[in-house]
Amino acid sequence: MYAHVENGSVTYRGFLPKSWRNTSGLNLSEGDDDYLKTLGWLPYVEVPIEIGVDETPDGEDTVITETEVTSTAKKRAMTTDEKTDRTNSEASQEILRLEELETPRRIAEALPDESGGSADGRAWFKANRGKIAVERAKLA
Repeated sequence: MYAHVENGSVTYRGFLPKSWRNTSGLNLSEGDDDYLKTLGWLPYVEVPIEIGVDETPDGEDTVITETEVTSTAKKRAMTTDEKTDRTNSEASQEILRLEELETPRRIAEALPDESGGSADGRAWFKANRGKIAVERAKLA
């Protein structure tokens, strides 16, 4: 991958384009770093980081040298609000997943015996409702 540098700023990063300004076939020059440097194209290096459970991406640090452009990812600790939002989102998704399991057939299985339901169906339905209650309690 390459970055185009103009006036000390990165204007593009990625694979070399087939055509650029008045140059066609620029992508065929891949590996000829001396030539590409004359046009402002430098090898581009991305340095990833590991994001922990309570961390979130926070931009990047980009360093331009004479021979390459390096972008190092940054991270920061999540705020209390971000953690709460994440918990709420996960709980809401789990509630939706559990509620989707309650198809009309499952509900029919949980009806009292005189309506054709079964003890197993009622037990499953009650357990599923309990799981939903646990997830709802997580919502702030």
